[in-house]
Amino acid sequence: MNNPCSRLFRGLYAAALVAGALTIVSAASASIFTGAPIFSGARYFLSDSITAVASDPQVQVVRQTLTSSEQNAVQQFSISLKMPNFDELEARIANGEQIAPDEMAARYLPLASDYAVVGNWLKAQGFTLATEDPNHTNIFASGTVAQIQHALGVNFARVATADGEFTSAISAPSLPVEFSSAVLAVTGLQPHLRMHHFNIRVLPDGISSTFFYPPDILSAYNAPSTFDGTGQTIAIIMDAPVLTSDLSTFYTTVGSPAKTSNFTIVPVDGGNSATTDTEGEATLDVEWSSAIAPGAKVRLYEVPDLSFAHLADACAKVSADATANNITVVSFSAGAPEIAGGLTAANLLPNTQAFATLASAGISVFVASGDGGSNPDASGFGNGYVSTDPIETNYPASDVNVTGVGGTELSFTSGSFSYGSESVFSDITSGFGSASGGGVSSIFTKPTWQVDGVTGSILSTNTKRCVPDVSIVWGADQSGNSLAALIIQNGADVGIGGTSLSSPIWAGIAAIVNQARVSIGGTTLGLLGPSIYPLAVSTPTIFHDITSGNNGAYNAVVGYDLCTGLGSPNINNFISPLAAIFPTIIQQPQSVTVNAGSSFNLLVQATSSAGDNSNLSYLWFKDGVNTGITTQNFSIYSATSANAGNYTVAVSDSLGTATSKVATVTVNPAPPAASSGGGGGALSYWFYLALAMLFAIRKVRGAQGREQAD
Repeated sequence: MNNPCSRLFRGLYAAALVAGALTIVSAASASIFTGAPIFSGARYFLSDSITAVASDPQVQVVRQTLTSSEQNAVQQFSISLKMPNFDELEARIANGEQIAPDEMAARYLPLASDYAVVGNWLKAQGFTLATEDPNHTNIFASGTVAQIQHALGVNFARVATADGEFTSAISAPSLPVEFSSAVLAVTGLQPHLRMHHFNIRVLPDGISSTFFYPPDILSAYNAPSTFDGTGQTIAIIMDAPVLTSDLSTFYTTVGSPAKTSNFTIVPVDGGNSATTDTEGEATLDVEWSSAIAPGAKVRLYEVPDLSFAHLADACAKVSADATANNITVVSFSAGAPEIAGGLTAANLLPNTQAFATLASAGISVFVASGDGGSNPDASGFGNGYVSTDPIETNYPASDVNVTGVGGTELSFTSGSFSYGSESVFSDITSGFGSASGGGVSSIFTKPTWQVDGVTGSILSTNTKRCVPDVSIVWGADQSGNSLAALIIQNGADVGIGGTSLSSPIWAGIAAIVNQARVSIGGTTLGLLGPSIYPLAVSTPTIFHDITSGNNGAYNAVVGYDLCTGLGSPNINNFISPLAAIFPTIIQQPQSVTVNAGSSFNLLVQATSSAGDNSNLSYLWFKDGVNTGITTQNFSIYSATSANAGNYTVAVSDSLGTATSKVATVTVNPAPPAASSGGGGGALSYWFYLALAMLFAIRKVRGAQGREQAD
């Protein structure tokens, strides 16, 4: 395997000193590495892990001498290892592939042993290790500011932003030079750099007549009654708790069959110490995603704050929980402007790796594009439009491994909640206001799947990642009266809107589509882009193409635009092609019963959804375990009892994977050999012949012995 970490660290294991233990669990085995390796003492600096404070007009250095209490304050950070062959992995994801866990571990994930060496070094410096990353990519640690200064050679200062004062690094960290080819970045050392919520309160409490509900949105966007997300789990990542009592009241008020028993809070890095959701973001995300897909389960991954390190940690926890809890969708409604936030490709790579790992497992990640239109405010909040601030996009909506979600103004038909029309959500007056976030990334290259059938469109003329991908209701009106989305927050009715609403609605829709796909033997959606962009060209009726309005610098146009992406979904039309974009199995493998020593053959036949059967690939499983057989036939020429079991085959093309029905192989013992003559059968004949020969030999040897004695 092409992994520079293993070559660098191989010589360190033998020199390990016993100084603690880091337990690593991998798919193959559980290993415990103890001790800290001996290093040369040489160091190298990770300059990309720090954003220069002096050059950021939004940050002011208050003082560079810390008090004793500030020195002793505990701070969390993470060290990210490089994923080998990462360009290849992203290319496969961009091609719509989902990667089996064993292949991910063998080709794309850092080695557990390398992860252990870095972890043990951190332990030897006195740091406490937090959540363990099952993908061996991020090591989450905490220690005092003084410990970090000493171990990483970092200078800290008190800095001030619009959020308040923070103890943040103002110089780059350094690590042992032996880690230079293994470590990607150190994140979390500048807590003043963080993302922010995007939700906007539209109405004061208690104005119930001006709300719209989740069933209204399901009706307007033509959702089927046959699917409700059953069997799927939606993960929400946010920095506040949600009250079960609020959920119960919300479900009753809006008439949703969703159940509070399907909701779970999962603390990440200790979670948030708040007892209520003061901003309403977490409440919005949970209430609306669960009511759009009332059969789905929802898990709130509660982080302490919206730092980039905590986001990566939450993604690692989602990845660890995904199989056991069938997590297939993630929603995150926060972000920061790329330029004003001082973000670079290098310091975002740990999060990009985390999103790619989720996508490889078939998990769709939806991120709100923000409410700052084409010019999100440069204060770092990105929550409002300021015409004099830079034209830019928000991260992580601009990441190539997520689906960016914009917002629309939905007009219901008079007297009902049927779909009337849609335009870009925009409330800009005199250079200020709110609008659907969108634009061209300054960091990420345009992915190969981001195509448009309209000649001369921004997608055909641009080389950078464009945002958003899709959109849906931000706010609504009916007969000229403005409507807001209802949430129940801390017992009160609140009207709310924003792309923070749009993202969890899309998460609920994805859960519905996944249920439909799984019901006919398909895989979950995974990264949405590779599927929907080609479909928007071939089957445009899956989207409402929004051609009215602007978000500041950009206008809505025919086809893709930088306000609403491809548009909003007609959910029924959306499900039909998305539930058919994987191979169709036309001949299932059949169960067989054979005798030991005999042969058997299992055969599958399928047609490709991509139109070219030569692109089909096969992978056979026995009792759920990968056999490594990749041919259309599974053949055994001399069966043994070890071949008995339940067999399935995964058939894949460039658009998805279909799994066959189970074929059971039963292996009976070999029948007795036929008798060669009367009475005792073959076994008896040869037994008695051998016995007779033995007596004859003993008789001859006895006679020879007597002759010699005489």
